Amino acid sequence: MLVTGASGYLGGAVAALAGAIPAPRIDIRDLGALSALFAVVRPATVIHTATVLGNKGGSADDLWPVVSAGAANVAVAARSIGARLVHVSSDAVFAGRDAAYTEADAPSPVFDYGAAKAAAEEAVAAVDPGAAIVRTSLIVSGGRGKLSRHEQNCLDLATGAATGALFTDEIRCPIAVDDLAAALVALAATDHAGVLNVAGPEALSRHDLGVRVAQRHGVDPAKVPAATLAASGMTRPGRVVLDSSAARKLLGLTPRTV
Repeated sequence: MLVTGASGYLGGAVAALAGAIPAPRIDIRDLGALSALFAVVRPATVIHTATVLGNKGGSADDLWPVVSAGAANVAVAARSIGARLVHVSSDAVFAGRDAAYTEADAPSPVFDYGAAKAAAEEAVAAVDPGAAIVRTSLIVSGGRGKLSRHEQNCLDLATGAATGALFTDEIRCPIAVDDLAAALVALAATDHAGVLNVAGPEALSRHDLGVRVAQRHGVDPAKVPAATLAASGMTRPGRVVLDSSAARKLLGLTPRTV
């Protein structure tokens, strides 16, 4: 197994769990270098976790070349050697609505990061129709190990180390990083093709998450600053809840409440 983005939060967890192939750092924007690496290493499975952060839209210089073109390059390189590909996408591909999203729902992005992720899904599916495309949500520690960037931001806001607020109307389904890693490795061993939702079992607002992080660290939850996405003027998805029942049935795994 080869894991792209193995130096990252999710990629590191996947690589550690699966005993993935240690590989040199390769820029996924460089198809030639990527294909050459795959031709030498010849992994049976590739789990693509590499991305750039996109909470606020990401950098125009990196967002599309890495998230979209980079994903296409990984798919081309994996397909060229017949490797099984599991591509990690995001619930950011959706605009948000009251009803939960299933695998049948088409992307409806409202900001650049979501659009880039949606384009990546389309590219991967076009290059390799047999690839699995995992839509997931906020990735967190789940109470074990190093805090994710989402949790660290919550803690910084609660302690006054950062300024800002957490939205009470921005809803996601946070998933523990080790639960997601286990699901990706298990999925790689199946022949599932196409989209699969893999997210946590509980819908939480970013402010709800901040309260739980504060409580875990002995900080008064009343100190977690609150605001609303609706009043912020930002263009980001509001309520995005992923229905992960198909993944639970396929993989026999139930992510824990964070």
